[in-house]
Amino acid sequence: MTRSKKLKPVVKHVDNKEKTALEAVAFSQQQLQQQRNKLQQLTDYSNEYAQQHSGAQSASYSSIQLQEYNRFFTQLTDTIAQQTQIVAMAKREVEIKQQKWKLTRSRSDAMHKVVDKIEAGEMRQAEKIEQKFMDEVALRISLKTH
Repeated sequence: MTRSKKLKPVVKHVDNKEKTALEAVAFSQQQLQQQRNKLQQLTDYSNEYAQQHSGAQSASYSSIQLQEYNRFFTQLTDTIAQQTQIVAMAKREVEIKQQKWKLTRSRSDAMHKVVDKIEAGEMRQAEKIEQKFMDEVALRISLKTH
């Protein structure tokens, strides 16, 4: 068995690791987008809530209603801050997964280059053997005819 054929399982393994790393990047990107969507929804809701309770309407609130509004709005603001942190963590996770994928990609590329170089050497060696055989055949033919 040639060296290049012996390395095929290794190549397959690094290719699988690269594929798995790329799938992890895609999954992390989906998670990031979901978290961004949640943040956008919270921000939109906060803006709508603030608009609904601003101006002349809020002037007619009782002190209890005003306290309740402020309490809820503070909770909403805290939730938005927490979601912003979640988005930042999800973004960092995507970056980490991308770095891991790039590393596995470079290893995969390196392994493919090694195998390509070995296969090219094996091909040259096979061509030399074939040429030597053809030279011997030609020599025998020329010796028989003389």
